[in-house]
Amino acid sequence: MDTDAIKRAIDLTYERKYDEAEKIYKSLLAENPNDVILLSAVGLFYVSTRKYEDAVNYLKQACDIKETLGTVSALGFAQYENKNYEEASLTLERALTFGENADIYNKLILSLFEIRNFKKAKAYTEKMCELYPDNPKTIANKIKSLTQTGELIEAEKICVEYLKQNPNSGPMWHHLGLLKELMYCDDKSAIECYKLAGENGNAATDYNIAVCFQKMGKYKEAEDYYKNFLKLFPNNEEAITSLGMCYLSQKKFCEGYELFYKRSKGSLDKYTSNLWKPSETPDKDLVIICDQGFGDHIQFIRYLPFFDCKSVKVAAAKSLIKLFKLNYPNYEFIKYSEINPEIQAVRVADLAYFLNMDFNNIPFSEGYLNVEPANITNKKLKVGLCWEAGAAGIRGMINRTINVRCFEPILNMKDIQVYSFQYNDVLKGNERYPQMINLAKDFNDFYDTAKALKSMDIMITVDTSVAHLAGALGVKTLLLLPYAPDWRWFRGCPEKEGEDITSWYKSVKLIVQQDHISWEEPINIVKQILNSIISSHKGL
Repeated sequence: MDTDAIKRAIDLTYERKYDEAEKIYKSLLAENPNDVILLSAVGLFYVSTRKYEDAVNYLKQACDIKETLGTVSALGFAQYENKNYEEASLTLERALTFGENADIYNKLILSLFEIRNFKKAKAYTEKMCELYPDNPKTIANKIKSLTQTGELIEAEKICVEYLKQNPNSGPMWHHLGLLKELMYCDDKSAIECYKLAGENGNAATDYNIAVCFQKMGKYKEAEDYYKNFLKLFPNNEEAITSLGMCYLSQKKFCEGYELFYKRSKGSLDKYTSNLWKPSETPDKDLVIICDQGFGDHIQFIRYLPFFDCKSVKVAAAKSLIKLFKLNYPNYEFIKYSEINPEIQAVRVADLAYFLNMDFNNIPFSEGYLNVEPANITNKKLKVGLCWEAGAAGIRGMINRTINVRCFEPILNMKDIQVYSFQYNDVLKGNERYPQMINLAKDFNDFYDTAKALKSMDIMITVDTSVAHLAGALGVKTLLLLPYAPDWRWFRGCPEKEGEDITSWYKSVKLIVQQDHISWEEPINIVKQILNSIISSHKGL
């Protein structure tokens, strides 16, 4: 093999003459298609040019011929950059069987964070701390690991101590900013930390500042910082989506959805290659894919009857199919694995956009799902409760979850019976408060949850799928929202001061946190409402 040619291709890559370098590599591959070193070099070339799919392809070929520390770790890095985090974590774990270095541990830990395997991420972080205790990436991963597992005080302590010795560390100022958000809901202090991070080379500064301004309700400032960030990273899906949600929270339907539509397809890539684009005329056959979380599936399925196509199939999560089939018997519901990738697809959260049905006239706000109530009888007021919320990111997860201990004033009320709807009880509320009747332990799917909800007198919940299900069923509900709620509750443009209704569900009353840390006031409001219901024997 012509090693001089490889050297020339590498030099051309450094000079950013990518087309010339690619021609050399393709010429060499034609003569030496099975050379491991060449395949690895080509794979790394495509990593450097950010063509990660091509990089993965060539590095896989190299590994099929001979696995080495270099080929396997390079493949793992390429899979990570291509956002194949599950594959990347498995590949990088395999790389560690050939040898160890800090970069492999770092990318492995980051991959595990992405797939939310925090337990394993923490284990590898501890191993990295043993092997590379002074590596800045080790310290950063330790802080992130502690943050993700809720050990925020320890994370802050390590971060502050590191900054005393290394005040010019951009990554550490970034972590401290995030901790200011999570621990104290102090967005002003977080912004100052993020600015220091930017001054010390952290590229994500403008994005994080934008998030803080958006949480503070300063939407114009947030828009400006999102736009500044997108000037540097015009294809960053997270920032594009966040700016879209900033517009949507203000009911700017067209501007918001134009960007929100560009959000990451996530795992949908493996199911379809034919997403309906806003500029296209729809085909006669269409598959609607339920994307994002369960709450989104429930919230946006209301738009299904407005599609007039020859054939409409709906791909939904298994846990929702029974409930949806019952309420939409004229539509065919399929599993994700049954999607024909050639049939035109639209994501369920985009239905309003494609139907051009803005937020001023949201359909079926009185409810659109129905089931027979479960046989749950009690002389006391039957109150459902859900206190934990899942989310894609830790900001949302922490903001939307309320420690179950905060509900003690309600749990100790004599004239009510509380029923737990908490399916994934991380905070162990059912164990700590046996006075609750745990219904969730018997839920097999959302049909079971719906039947139980229909038997409640009132539902109290944080912002999670149960809130949307209760609203879709027309169940009287008190929805506890953090001071910076999700876009769909339109806190950016309340119709009147102190607005407590939602355009999505007439049966749902919004109770928004005012103190950024305490939930005492919202729960006192809930208690007053319950007492009023008990004393009057009337509904809300």
